[in-house]
Amino acid sequence: MSARTSDSQEQRPCPACDSQHVRRAFEVAGFPHVRCRGCGSVFVSPLPGPEVITAANLNPDYQPGLWELEERMRAEARARAQIMQARGCKRVLEVGCGAGFFLEALLELGIEAEGVDPGIHAQQAKARGLPIHNLWLDQHQPTGPYDGVAAFELLEHLPEPVEALRWFHRFTQPGATLFISTPSASGLPARVLGRRFPMFCPPDHLELFTRAGLSTLLQRGGFRSISWESFSNLDEATLQRSFERFVVGRSAPGRAVAGVLAKVMVQPARWVDRVGLGTSYEVQAERV
Repeated sequence: MSARTSDSQEQRPCPACDSQHVRRAFEVAGFPHVRCRGCGSVFVSPLPGPEVITAANLNPDYQPGLWELEERMRAEARARAQIMQARGCKRVLEVGCGAGFFLEALLELGIEAEGVDPGIHAQQAKARGLPIHNLWLDQHQPTGPYDGVAAFELLEHLPEPVEALRWFHRFTQPGATLFISTPSASGLPARVLGRRFPMFCPPDHLELFTRAGLSTLLQRGGFRSISWESFSNLDEATLQRSFERFVVGRSAPGRAVAGVLAKVMVQPARWVDRVGLGTSYEVQAERV
């Protein structure tokens, strides 16, 4: 959705469960965060002005290392597209389609697909010939209902995520599949690192949901969750960078220690995902 907000000094209700009962959590980069006393989700409150949110969403430097991760992201996109195919999806909209890897994977499977995203990567993907509308979601006018919607790493950016879900509900068929991913406020990294958790990065991310909060949000939007997965993408190289940044520093001895810690922690990081406490959620839901 476009960045439409109320007075930037107004305290927000919880974007997940709509509760007014919150407590102060911490501040990141000058943005105060609060925690919902109901569902536990953490969010920026008050919201920054719409011009700040729009600038963050259209930042040309967003995902600077995107092309270094292309191989992994394409493999992930192919796996997700196969899930949509298995769900019987024939016409899919991806919101926040970025560089278009998921759209390409859908099209390769013979699924009718289009994207909506005003950002720079989506503009470049459209120039490659992909069916992308360089618009905000509420500016898009579908020609017919979808039986699948994908929104990967999107909801945490939106000042009113429930409005996006209600848009998805309005333009999908009964039983349609919603496939999303979003950072987790319930995971072990968020709990251990607190304000230092990299996913707390305002004004880019405006909220991080707990599992309870995201479940409630989906229900408010007219969807029922049917599958939950935890994922972190914490390979050895990523773990080493994280230990250097948050634990031991980037001196020569620090890098050496970080390398050892990364080797030791690869398998435990996989266990954390298996028990549902990773960095992010991947959720399949059904329109009700």
